[in-house]
Amino acid sequence: MRRLLPPACLGILLCTTSLTPIYSAVADDTPAVSLDTVTVYATRTPQSSFDVPVMTSNIETDAPGNALAGDTGDLLEFTPGVEVANGPRRNGQTVSIRGFDNEAIITLIDGRRQNFEAAHDGRFFVDPSLLKRVEIVKGASSAIYGGGAIGGVLAFDTKDAADMLQPGQDFGVYTSMGYRTANEEYSPVISAYGRTGALDIIGIAALRNSGNIRQGDGSELIAEDNLLSGTFKIGYSLNDFNSVKFIYQGLNNDGQEPNNGGGAITASNPVVDKKVTDNQFGLKYEFEDPGNSWLKPKLHLYYNTTNVREEDISGTNLGRVQIRDMDTIGFTADNQTVASVSESQKHTFSYGFEIYHDEQTGTITGGGTRPGVPNADATNYGFYLQDEIDVMTSAGRFLIIPAARFDSYRSSDDAGNSQSEHKVSPKISMSYLPTENIMFFSSLAQAFRAPNLTELYASGQHFPAVPPFFPANFFIPNPDLRPETVTTFEIGAGINFDDVIADKDEMSVKGSWFISEGNDFITQDVNIFAGTTEYVNIPNARLSGFEVDARYQLHPVTAKLGLSYVEAENRDTAEYLSNNLPLTFVADLSYNATALDSIFGLRGRFAAANDKVSSSQVATPGYSVYDLYYRWIPSEKGLETLTVDLGVSNVLDKAYTTAYAGLLEEGRSYNVRVAYKW
Repeated sequence: MRRLLPPACLGILLCTTSLTPIYSAVADDTPAVSLDTVTVYATRTPQSSFDVPVMTSNIETDAPGNALAGDTGDLLEFTPGVEVANGPRRNGQTVSIRGFDNEAIITLIDGRRQNFEAAHDGRFFVDPSLLKRVEIVKGASSAIYGGGAIGGVLAFDTKDAADMLQPGQDFGVYTSMGYRTANEEYSPVISAYGRTGALDIIGIAALRNSGNIRQGDGSELIAEDNLLSGTFKIGYSLNDFNSVKFIYQGLNNDGQEPNNGGGAITASNPVVDKKVTDNQFGLKYEFEDPGNSWLKPKLHLYYNTTNVREEDISGTNLGRVQIRDMDTIGFTADNQTVASVSESQKHTFSYGFEIYHDEQTGTITGGGTRPGVPNADATNYGFYLQDEIDVMTSAGRFLIIPAARFDSYRSSDDAGNSQSEHKVSPKISMSYLPTENIMFFSSLAQAFRAPNLTELYASGQHFPAVPPFFPANFFIPNPDLRPETVTTFEIGAGINFDDVIADKDEMSVKGSWFISEGNDFITQDVNIFAGTTEYVNIPNARLSGFEVDARYQLHPVTAKLGLSYVEAENRDTAEYLSNNLPLTFVADLSYNATALDSIFGLRGRFAAANDKVSSSQVATPGYSVYDLYYRWIPSEKGLETLTVDLGVSNVLDKAYTTAYAGLLEEGRSYNVRVAYKW
């Protein structure tokens, strides 16, 4: 049983939470439920998010407010330390964590790496309707996930049959219909799922049809999407301990928007017919015997293929067709061994192997190579070992986690250029809990990112000349580009108490400060007067910042608060880098009116001016934006599986841009979703 917070700690906590804002979970009927969540990806073993020596965020996609999300930006908008870049067009959205962009983040969907790369398009394509949760691990994670995890891990998990079935139910059907006014989007979803004996199966189909996006200043952003996506999973238990699962996820989006969805329409960024086709296949095997502490193997073979076809329907290249293809085939083998040295000391060894191969092709009308999209391929493989040492002493509990991974990669293009490198990524992290209510943690890690195929081998014209101001601009390949290497030190603390201010309330706060020293940061150097674009290394860079995540619950009120800040600079020139994240608050407050079968919520995002910018950026003013949401779940017999969600996003119709976007975000939108389980 947690104890009442001591007065001194209470004062510190109140000072911290007074500076912090929110995102909420649904309040339950009395008694109050625990606010602690479980992280699956932080250490590759299920752990309390409070206990682990890392900052994480968990987003339940069907929670009130989140269920109205139309895209990734809506889903992640109220997560501290996270920015969704490139504006409101869904095809162009990318994610940054702690100032590190999508290339320095490993993105997973059901464990499959999302390696599609494009300067003007998103890195992954997934509809929120297919997801059950999103977990974000913040900070260097290359020691167990390999190259590309400098900023962290963004993990999407899609829904399973078990997530949809009611207690005692073996078969069910789910239907929903949603509508958003800002882009006149309707979004029907249908799903069927069931289990019989050793077999379980689920199929989900989601449609989104939307038009131009009304922005906060009243103008319209050209964007049209006709998106059909779906997931199919079939699992089979061979016996009590062995199971296999086949997963298919597909998406087809036929729409109209500029070639660069994150930019304004210009002569060099014309409107195109854009067709995105993404198909992903996975086959998983797991062995889990509770009586076997040495073997818990998980094998995963997957294949992703993504095709983006763009046909100019305006501008000087009317009728031109440009295509980008990326295929990834990967395999992972992971195992865990638990060894109990004594009653007070336990070791959980996680170890495994990963290999994946990427192949990219770019074509343009006439059969040539698409400019900026080299025909190239890369093969990566790695081995990792981690030991979670859990020690109970008279002074409290220690969780000590050393880990290291060896990675090797080789890439080449059709022009004969190639690169081959290998890296070791070590990490040591530790949590100390003098009591179950208080924790301190720190970590020291080295992570790296290999240059991607475009950064190494891009060639051809980047953009046309604008006489007499500057000549046409051309990509210059740089096969000598070195991998980024970043050393990150992080220190933090947390408190987690019941009965703090009132009886049966709960409060949890966790925060950290971090500093990342980077060598050979990769950046794009555009020289408009020389007519060249080349990816180059910045020898010395530094990112530093802090993050606080807080929750409070006193039934029927639930609150979550978040605060984050990142400052980035070139240490040799003292100039700011484009990785800066201004002081940003996120806030969510919900009220569970059980007598009305209703939940009412208000959430906000508050950002200071983004004025610490690089020479290639434009400073943007600060902003505050608010959402309202409401959920009705009737308790009357026959209606208990009905859910009605209503909401208003950007209530004040604010015209604003986020830190990494050049376009105004979506204006006020009235949103509705009605769902029913049969």
